[in-house]
Amino acid sequence: MKIQWPSMAQIKRERKAIMACVIVIVALLVLKVVWLDPVIGQNELTETKIKQQQDLIHKYEQKLKQSGEIKENLAKQEQELKEMQKRLFRGTDPYQLAASLGDLLSSKGGEGQKLDIKTYQVLASKEYGLYSEVHLRFNLMTNVDGLYYFLDRVRNSEFAILVQEINIQKIQRNRGPDLVVNVILAALMEKGEKT
Repeated sequence: MKIQWPSMAQIKRERKAIMACVIVIVALLVLKVVWLDPVIGQNELTETKIKQQQDLIHKYEQKLKQSGEIKENLAKQEQELKEMQKRLFRGTDPYQLAASLGDLLSSKGGEGQKLDIKTYQVLASKEYGLYSEVHLRFNLMTNVDGLYYFLDRVRNSEFAILVQEINIQKIQRNRGPDLVVNVILAALMEKGEKT
């Protein structure tokens, strides 16, 4: 099969149609280059910015969720701190704390337990921000019931008290207390301004 090209006479007759086709093709090319390509580029740029904004929104949502968890944790810690502050000894003098604990832990007016606190001594204090940890040594004479009474008072005390060390010796006596107890307590005391 042989391709026949149009003759010049045919081209002259159809020149208006050919020119119209060429003008339409050139107009379409100009339209694509001038209008369509920038719109497509702008669309791609807008899609990229939207994706970046969505990623940023997702990160902020995660931060908000974390901040909610942190806020809950802080509220819980604040409540624990308030509870702990209720158990702090109100005062600034460790010797006042030792005397108060001596009165609290002794069996004066108790249920007949033989508990005699012979001496107490302030050993050391450690500063921890808003409170101090005070170590106190108590020497007492008692019996088993009195020791139980003493330890029960320490456990159920309104103050934050912890038994650090306890040394118990049994002595031979016919009557009265037969235990010599040396106990070291750690108590929390609020740290205040000393005047």
